[in-house]
Amino acid sequence: MNKIKQLKKYFSGSSRQRFLANTGWIVSERIYQMLISLVVGVITARYLGPANYGIINYAASFIAFFSSICTLGLEGIIVKELVDNPEREGEILGSGILMRLASSALSMIAILILISILNRNDTLMLVVAALQSIALLFRSVDLIEFWYQSKLQSKYSSIIKGIGYTIMSLYKVILLITRKSVEWFAFSTTVDSIVIAILFLYFYYRQGGKRFRFRLTTAKKLISQSYHFILSGLIVVIYSHMDKVMIGQYLDEKQVGLYSAALTICNMWVFIPRAVINSARPLIIKLKGQNEDLYIRRLKQLYSSIWWMGIFFALGISVFSRLIVLILYGREYLASVPSLIIASWYTIFSVLGTARGIWI
Repeated sequence: MNKIKQLKKYFSGSSRQRFLANTGWIVSERIYQMLISLVVGVITARYLGPANYGIINYAASFIAFFSSICTLGLEGIIVKELVDNPEREGEILGSGILMRLASSALSMIAILILISILNRNDTLMLVVAALQSIALLFRSVDLIEFWYQSKLQSKYSSIIKGIGYTIMSLYKVILLITRKSVEWFAFSTTVDSIVIAILFLYFYYRQGGKRFRFRLTTAKKLISQSYHFILSGLIVVIYSHMDKVMIGQYLDEKQVGLYSAALTICNMWVFIPRAVINSARPLIIKLKGQNEDLYIRRLKQLYSSIWWMGIFFALGISVFSRLIVLILYGREYLASVPSLIIASWYTIFSVLGTARGIWI
């Protein structure tokens, strides 16, 4: 009887409104980010040209590869733990952040060693990778975002990330005006991560977040639940980014730039289903153990909505791909059209895999 009352309370009109409002904030932040990307990102790609744009994206592939290790697969686990044990939030977040800081520091060293081996005598590539890898340390604080998610208060994390992206974009505009080299642009993602980390910490404590504490038993519990996700995340990153590494190794940086432009366009819609997934995660997790039938029903609804969003987007890209590339990147990037069409279809299954993470 108590579970039925809890369920009614959880899915009352106010909860639905919180879910929609939470999703709305995430989507709004992504739309804002996308609009700035269309202006600043595209101008930057045109300014750098396919070759320099390819260098940044080639190095970023290694960062993304090790990011899956740095995150330690904690995203979904942290949300679940915070939903189940809100009184221990400082201990859960503190243990998770410290573990991620340690793994990020080790990953930075591994990235530089790996690039030194694969790209001998390429000082520029090494410098670009070093500047980008600094962001890994500051992204450890991003776990605070899941504290907001567990409370369906993504409004605050969306505002924080929007501010961070605005400052990064202004940084890029200054670089474009002063016509700086590619190394300066490589540091832009680190600027974004630094600003977001500072704001997350500031607002977390300002809004009554509990003091971070590291506890070894909590760390062991988190890693015992998340190590499966590290492996799956690593496999996802390999299939998502190994293509850029292979293109860079067997072709050249220009081809990496063309391919990266196609993927950038492809990922412009992904923020919508991911916003829905992030907002639905705590609600669906709560249903498991309360009402199995409703739990399965909500999962099916989530999968269906993502599937049809993806079909609609892929069809649009397939029809207008050449025109889109011409408008955004210019004739210099037209060779990226075939890659864009193919990527628009496999992206659907990639996002479905993210939604499946809730069930796992």
